[in-house]
Amino acid sequence: MFEFLIKIKKYLKIQTGQSLVEILVALAVGIIFVLGVMIAMQSSLKMGKDSEKIQTSASLARELMDNVKIFAESDWHNIYNLATTSANHYYLNTTSSPFTVSSGDETIVVGTTTYIRYFYVDDVYRDENWKIAESGINFDPSTKKVTVVVKWIGSNERFISTYLTRFENNIFIQTDWTGGGGQTGPITSVNNRFDTSTNIDFSTTTGSIRLRLGY
Repeated sequence: MFEFLIKIKKYLKIQTGQSLVEILVALAVGIIFVLGVMIAMQSSLKMGKDSEKIQTSASLARELMDNVKIFAESDWHNIYNLATTSANHYYLNTTSSPFTVSSGDETIVVGTTTYIRYFYVDDVYRDENWKIAESGINFDPSTKKVTVVVKWIGSNERFISTYLTRFENNIFIQTDWTGGGGQTGPITSVNNRFDTSTNIDFSTTTGSIRLRLGY
């Protein structure tokens, strides 16, 4: 009888030990599962926030590029006179009309995120077939490459680029011809002269040219 009780006691110890091990294993598996779910949720939330920031930065880039196009169309010299290469950052002041350009980076706060935005200008060269080429030999003064860059703290730069071409821009409007003839070569500033004239009256009425009749 005594031996039987000893055997039962040993059996109960074994069973108790097995149950404790099973509980610890189950607890460890549960902790791993919970940690995995938490990591997945954090990753999903981060991806959602990053996606929102990417969409916002893309909108800010398109907005600046559209404004730069308007700025160039109003006067080609607005873009042409800017220093080139990515070392020269610019942004536009759009609160007044016409727009004005400033050197440096623009800071924009959207929600709780601070974005940095700017654009830069590159010269354009063309190959022997007059196609745009990185190593072209022909400088094209009527085309510029504009790149808009947007980023936020901790992110990589995101950018868009396009080519702008000069068209329909007035250099200047001359309304006074009283200085007479003799003007030669390219004109870089407004004056009151012209090259040559035949049967032209330019002195009777200041600021006008009239054909002389009776010849």
